Amino acid sequence: MNFATPALLGFLALGLIPIIIYLINRQRYRRRPWAAMEFLLRAMKRHRRRLRLENLLLLLLRTLAILLFVFAMARPTLTTDALPVLGRLVRQEAVIIDASASTAARKTSRTTLEQTRDQVRQLLLDLEAGDRTALLVGGLPLAETPATRAEMTGESGPAEILGDLEQLAPGWLQFEPEVTISEAVALASDEGGIWTFHLFSDMQREDWLSEDGSEIPAIRESLERLQAAGAELVLHPVGPERPRNVTMSALRPSTGLISADVPISFQVLIENRGTEPVPGIEVEFLIDGSVQGSRRVVVEGGESRTLSFPHIFRMPGVARVEARLHSDDLDRDDARWFAAEVLEAVDILVIDGGWDPVEESSESDWLVAALGDDDVGPTGVRLSPYRVEVVPEDRFLSADFQAPRVIILADVSTMGEAESEKIEEFLQRGGGVFVFTGSRMNNESWNRNAWRQGEGWFPWEPGPAVVDPRRQIFYHWQIDSPEHPILSYLSGFPEAGMGDVAVHGFRRPLSKVPDTDVLMSLDDFEATPVLVQKSHGRGVVLVLGTGADREWSNFPITPAYVCFLHESLPWLVMHDGGGRNLALGQPWTRKISSEEYAPRITLLTPEGGAVPLALRESEDRVSFDLVVPGRWRPGVYELRFEEDTGETRSDAFSVNSRASEGALVFVDPEEIVSMYPSVKYLDAELSGRDEELSGMGSGDLWYPVFSTVLLLLIVETGLASFFGRARRRGA
Repeated sequence: MNFATPALLGFLALGLIPIIIYLINRQRYRRRPWAAMEFLLRAMKRHRRRLRLENLLLLLLRTLAILLFVFAMARPTLTTDALPVLGRLVRQEAVIIDASASTAARKTSRTTLEQTRDQVRQLLLDLEAGDRTALLVGGLPLAETPATRAEMTGESGPAEILGDLEQLAPGWLQFEPEVTISEAVALASDEGGIWTFHLFSDMQREDWLSEDGSEIPAIRESLERLQAAGAELVLHPVGPERPRNVTMSALRPSTGLISADVPISFQVLIENRGTEPVPGIEVEFLIDGSVQGSRRVVVEGGESRTLSFPHIFRMPGVARVEARLHSDDLDRDDARWFAAEVLEAVDILVIDGGWDPVEESSESDWLVAALGDDDVGPTGVRLSPYRVEVVPEDRFLSADFQAPRVIILADVSTMGEAESEKIEEFLQRGGGVFVFTGSRMNNESWNRNAWRQGEGWFPWEPGPAVVDPRRQIFYHWQIDSPEHPILSYLSGFPEAGMGDVAVHGFRRPLSKVPDTDVLMSLDDFEATPVLVQKSHGRGVVLVLGTGADREWSNFPITPAYVCFLHESLPWLVMHDGGGRNLALGQPWTRKISSEEYAPRITLLTPEGGAVPLALRESEDRVSFDLVVPGRWRPGVYELRFEEDTGETRSDAFSVNSRASEGALVFVDPEEIVSMYPSVKYLDAELSGRDEELSGMGSGDLWYPVFSTVLLLLIVETGLASFFGRARRRGA
């Protein structure tokens, strides 16, 4: 016997209350002899035995009613089928359905989820009237997930649950077994009794096992809690046996900076993560809904292909880029979207600390050559997105700080208070600053006006220069943040030459701001930070601990120099818009300045819907926060800003699903059973389920026990009334 709430059994002591009252009532009267007492004593002697029996009978009924009431509240259940008195067992069988993106895969003309619905419907209709069931669904957003509730089966099955079942459609999220199993634990604990949970899933391998094939600790923990609750899990694999599926895994531009009239290519990565070859896959490349190119490829099982689609954007703005494919068994992973912000030529201001008009050389010669400076090819096509203006250090204060998106400080010697204030204002507007340190850098002025004991915009306290003039001692760079947008390409591409960089001189930082990110360091004994990043205001600062020319390293003459600059500058330009391309469910946030404010902002969804949005005032009281909750369908979302004058402007962001949902590789249920506790796998048709699941139901004694309590109270009331009338007649 089991109890849903065994703690209530402590209240069985309440059964002593009628006994205590009875004993108190016997002691509260004192004997007082009087003249007529002799006649009453004679009558009492004749009826004493009968009265005692009547009182004891009522006492027994009252005590028993209290004890059984407490017993019923503890929700007792029996797990045996030998209950001839109470009738058949009450079966408590719930259903867990995997409705993730992978269940949209088709087997012939039906999806995995459609097959699941058929089997679940049969299971629910096999339940008898009075049985209890529930429906739990995983792989859907919270807003689309049916509410979990226990329902007693009627003559036509569980009507509400059957209705929810018919409305289920494949979602876009991943199925997380540990989440739905935890919900099952909560249901079993709240409802009491012995529950059997039938899990219908395609058993996608990535849902159940880690990359190395071992168990997922969160799943084991949830199953252990399910077992402790006295419930068990039965697996029902549903899905295609030999699926054909090619996943569109990625869509990304060849560079992080997209400029009008500058050639660019988009890389499309497609993967066949199944076991069967998929011939004749057509891949289309679209810009703003218009097909720009297509390819037809054959992808073998386990093979991946990268396709390149060149394009030239002619106008600045936000473009909708899409790549899609056709002809496989799963359509949920057949498209990727990218919101491309197309800029005009990007203005770069270089403050040169090594300008030499006599030698006609400067610190920034190699820098300008690597950037291209708005070069135009023989066909008239722009080759570089940058317009570079080089200003000597002595013209620092007279330079235009409004047009440029990035300011590069190339070994600037003196950082005065006025110069530092101009940099500060530039960062507050959201600009990017790149600092190359060098031999000319005056530590005192930089410390006093830029570092300011950690309160300024410069991320570290300038230290001494460490230089070997003979160039016999040198160090190499170590990438500390290979996933950073600046270094992700360089760290995964050894041919770029980052390992060939030899540093003969650098400036050692004495201390740094706690929230500074170290992206690269030297391979010296102290692992000296050499590339750091710090956010300041709405902008970002990037500092390299060596120079932009060949004085302290061979960096400018390595292929890595050009690659590094063309990865760093897009990051400095686009750092505040880096969240334009999101994963499914990730919210989109943007800070709106007072100049960008619009009284009406509308979100246009890929399905054609329009959702009004509201701005929230930021903590700084001079800007606004725009937060768009995570959407649950991939595609490109447009933000439309409308002024009172009727003038509108637009922005956009993209949302993509997890590429892993396209991996139609499934785990053997027997492997799950051997790995996790409290899991069963019934390799049989549902028609034989009653025999296989014999003993899995539970006899819930709450109803018969509570009915007995009511019956006892009725009998006690009737007997008390009958005894009272009999005594009055006898008197």
